[in-house]
This record gives sequence, C-alpha cells and structure tokens, in this order.
Amino acid sequence: MFLVAMCSALAFSKHTFASAQNLRAMGTDAAAIGIISVGMTAVIITGGIDLSAAAILALSALVGGNLIGGGHVLLGCLATLATGLGCGALNGGLITIGRMPPIIATLGTLYIIQSCATLYSGGQCVYINGNLGLLGNGFVPLVLTLLVFAVGYLAMRFTRLGRYVYAIGGNEESARLAGISPTRVKMAVYVTSGLLAALAALVTMGINNTFQANDVVDYLLAAIAAVVIGGTSIMGGEGSVLGTMIGVGISTVLRNGAILVGLDARWTQAVIGAAILLAVIADRLRRR
Repeated sequence: MFLVAMCSALAFSKHTFASAQNLRAMGTDAAAIGIISVGMTAVIITGGIDLSAAAILALSALVGGNLIGGGHVLLGCLATLATGLGCGALNGGLITIGRMPPIIATLGTLYIIQSCATLYSGGQCVYINGNLGLLGNGFVPLVLTLLVFAVGYLAMRFTRLGRYVYAIGGNEESARLAGISPTRVKMAVYVTSGLLAALAALVTMGINNTFQANDVVDYLLAAIAAVVIGGTSIMGGEGSVLGTMIGVGISTVLRNGAILVGLDARWTQAVIGAAILLAVIADRLRRR
C-alpha cells in the first residue's frame, strides 16, 4: 500500500515519473540489487547473513569481464558464474563445516574477496566493449530481475528446499530432529546467493559496459535494506521473496523520486534508513 501510494503521488506531481524512459531507468537501477536480494532473502530466512554478496559480484565481474571484453563471451559468462558459485561454496563451507557464525564468516570473506578483486584488477576498469549489450538494453534488466524473483518465489513457496529453509530459520534443532539436514540446506542457500551475485555481475556489466572493483560497494546494504523493508524477519524463519520485491520497489522509487523532486540524495539515504528501523520495530511488536 505504501509503494502504491508513493507511486501515485509521484505520478500525479511529476508527469515524467510514469514515462517509459523513467520506468526503464528505475528498472535498470533496481536490476542488480534486486537479483542479489533474492539470494539474500533465503539467507536471512535461515537466520544467517551474507555480507560478501557485493564483493562476490565485483570479483565475478572482473574475472569474467576480461574474457568477455576480449571477445570470449560464453567463456567469460561461465567464468563469472563459476566464480560466484565458488565464493558461495566458500561461505557455505565456513558456516556449515567450519561451524562459524554467518556474520563472522561472511565478514571475513568480504575483506578477502574484495581484496582479491582489487589486486586482480590492479585498480583498473574492465571494458566489455559492448559484448553484453543485450543484457543492458531497454527493459531487459528489469525483465531478467522479475524472472529471478518469479523463480525465487516459486522455489521458496512450492519446493521442498524452500520449506526446509523456513524450517531451519524457525528452529534449526527441531528441523534437524525432523530429518532435515541443516548443513545441506545452508550450503545450497549460500551457493545460490553467490550464483545470483554472479548473475547480477553480468547484468551490471551489460548495463554499464565497464566495471571497476569499487562500483558496487553500496549494493550490499541496499539489498539488505530491501529484504528487511519487505518484511523478512532478521531473526529468521519468516519472510517472502514477494515482500522483498516490494522492498526493492520502495527503495528504488524513493531514490528516483528524490531525484525528480530535487531532494538531496543524503536525505534519501536517511529515509531508507528510517524505513529499515520502522520495519524492524514493526516486526518486534508483531512478535510480542
């Protein structure tokens, strides 16, 4: 309701808000963050967190971007996805096999992966030379993001793995006694998060046609904000991909609306931060 009211107010006050050009710009702006947030939703529902998602995106883009820019498009895309999958498996292994708390494990891999990305690129930009232009044209980024949300929604709502994710987030010990393997489920969730970060890397390269290691530093907090605003409990066990999609929409419209009305971008960040606090407070009051 808040998202609809906000869109209606902007469409009424600013006629350019509902134009095809502006809608395309919002879809492009939300694409990578939206894709990351789907994986982040599953991670948070299990009671975990993935602080390395943006760093995985950066390393995946740099590893595959050199190959893609050199004309090896298929090999570069595979290298990008493989890098994301490997980083996700590293996180999952540290958390499940190493028994490390998710916030500690992913904080450590955040610094390691981000450093690897910086060292690998030498601080230089990677140029894609238009080889991924299809992923960045028109409404293609938005369509891809909506497809990822649709698949994530179906997986979480109608598959056994999705039910196991909720069960582990609600009470891991009870889930284990019921015959569910928390190790396998958590490994699958973190690998999926890494893979989606790599997919977001391909979309980002297609949109910008260049990439640098520090381009996506803000994506992590934006994805977590969208998940929390969308109603996923930070305590685990509750949430939905559909709610996250609405959360992405709210944060995107807030940023876009601030530009249209001439509001300082710093105030937009403050509003998003306030929305996160209100979402968490509402969750705590509801639980009481």
